[in-house]
Amino acid sequence: MSQFATLPDPGQAQTLDEVAGCLRLLKAWAGNPSYETIAARVNAARPAAEQVGKTTVVDCFRAGRRRLDAELVVAVVEALHADVGYTTQWRQALRVVSGETRADAQVRVLAALPPDPPGFVGDGVLPEAPVTVLAGMAGTGKTRLAVHAAHRLAAARPFDHVLAVNLRGSHPARPPAGPGAVLEGFLRLLGVTGHHLPAGLPALATAYRTRLAGARCLVLLDDAAGDDQVRPLLPAPAGSVTLITSRRRLDGLPVVPVDVFGPADARAYLRAAVPGVPAGPDPAAADRIAETCGRLPLALALVAEHMRRRPGWTLTDHADWLAERRRSGRLDPGVQAALDGSYTRLSARGRELLRMLAHHPGADFDAEAAAALAGGPADLGELADHHLLRPAGEGRWALHELVRVYARARSADEDRRADRRAALSRLLDHLLSHAEDPAVLAAAADCADAEGWGSQAVRLRERSSTYGARPGGGAP
Repeated sequence: MSQFATLPDPGQAQTLDEVAGCLRLLKAWAGNPSYETIAARVNAARPAAEQVGKTTVVDCFRAGRRRLDAELVVAVVEALHADVGYTTQWRQALRVVSGETRADAQVRVLAALPPDPPGFVGDGVLPEAPVTVLAGMAGTGKTRLAVHAAHRLAAARPFDHVLAVNLRGSHPARPPAGPGAVLEGFLRLLGVTGHHLPAGLPALATAYRTRLAGARCLVLLDDAAGDDQVRPLLPAPAGSVTLITSRRRLDGLPVVPVDVFGPADARAYLRAAVPGVPAGPDPAAADRIAETCGRLPLALALVAEHMRRRPGWTLTDHADWLAERRRSGRLDPGVQAALDGSYTRLSARGRELLRMLAHHPGADFDAEAAAALAGGPADLGELADHHLLRPAGEGRWALHELVRVYARARSADEDRRADRRAALSRLLDHLLSHAEDPAVLAAAADCADAEGWGSQAVRLRERSSTYGARPGGGAP
């Protein structure tokens, strides 16, 4: 039985010592075979003139080496886990560590779909188009939906080849995978040897499409960073299907938006994930949990895991616990990490704008209010492209509640209090002149009170009363 649930990732290694450490983890993952066994497996695949001894194999695992024989390391990896996609990733990672290529030039590719996740909620999608992009904000379950849809497609009709890859488009610490590295991996999976791999992205893309000519392919491209990364990876053959997931807008490709659960699906998910948990004193506790999580599938999955670890708690207990965490501005580390991936891909100006928008007291806002917070023109398009803003009516935008909580915490860490106060002051002046929603004006007055701006709070409440007194509120 393996000691580790997942394969060690050589892409994390940045030094030769870390390569050797990753190799030791792989040995443990493979059940800790003896060095004699590993050497015998390596030699079984080599001609007599290239046989190696146990000591030479042991040296690959030792720290303190100034150089490593890359081909021998790959042979050891094959002896421990004979998977073409994985050994290709090791080849690429060794080139990165040696300084031959950049960090984006290594990636793990698969010749099969990841497992279909259990407990899927909803009907899913069964794409008819040759290429379909599942797009949405972090945590909406795009990967889960794509994998489920891919399994349904594979069950409905046979494919000659199945290829899958995580493109790392929103990885918080590692760069997106280069399309050339992905194509190298795909071609090796399709039987092209290293000696026959062409050089350069155009030649690799041509070889890829030539290799697939006349075949029916199912390709899963998870977490795409953008058009330039995806276009070379699209197979040409008729009858092929490519499913792409992305937090970004990808122009010119059919898009299926993936949003948070509706109320009924959120309740269904909780019932399926944690059956039998009593409601406790509050019969609406499940709905409270769903709403506190913003009905975000990732947040609900993490809460369900929390529930499984506390069998004595009721749904009411969990709802109260979540509400207390939210009041303190805390997010689950898993949600935090997912949003980190989107945040770090923004420009510096985009990150600053997101942090400022989190201080708007209303449920939604327009471009003028955003400009007031930003102190100048506000490019909402970048945030919308990353699905960190959502449309909220004509000319209006909103932040998902968990994005708002995240951005407020970022603002507390990254912005001077004086800058936050200046932005809020500009916004309140703008609302005092332009806002007509009594709820927004009342919330703005509360913000002014909290900052100690008493006279501004009074004027905002007077304006709120003026518009709230008219039938239905709003402007005359």
